[in-house]
Amino acid sequence: MIPSLEAAKAINYHRNDAVAVSTSSALRDWNQVSQRRDLDVDLTDCMDRAPGVGLGLALAQPQRKILVLDCDATLRTDLGGLATVGESAPENLVHFVFDDVTHASTDGVPIPGLDHIDFLAMAQGAGYAKTYEFDALEELLIGLEDVMVQPGPVFVLIKVFREVEPPDFPERTMAQGWAEVRETLLSQT
Repeated sequence: MIPSLEAAKAINYHRNDAVAVSTSSALRDWNQVSQRRDLDVDLTDCMDRAPGVGLGLALAQPQRKILVLDCDATLRTDLGGLATVGESAPENLVHFVFDDVTHASTDGVPIPGLDHIDFLAMAQGAGYAKTYEFDALEELLIGLEDVMVQPGPVFVLIKVFREVEPPDFPERTMAQGWAEVRETLLSQT
């Protein structure tokens, strides 16, 4: 298993100028490591909508890579998002799911049935072009080179654990984050 913060660092290393949509505990980690907060969309009030928001950005910005940093607990609340992304087939979208084996998002309490959901099979069945699964940091670091050049949508399941108490959510509001991303994207056109 991979420390969740290290997984976020690995993604950030390969990010370049991609827009990142993050939510839940993935957002907490991402906020600590992102070097382009001006391209980060923080979803704190609509956590199960990360795939939909990422899809909208991918369709609106087809020349730019869009990264969705999601969590197993939030993804399961709206599995229909996988079908919508798969059907829309944005080639520039990479959907990362942090599969937390320590169940930190529910204070260590396992959610019945969650450990038996096959997110990779669901993503494949929904029409994602390529799927990956990583449970070792070295494999993730090497594999991300391939992930980031694949035409999408690409689904990446990362088996993570938390070594420490999760950091706080970002201090900026969702509206402030959206405004900053919008300004950055408009200045680059």
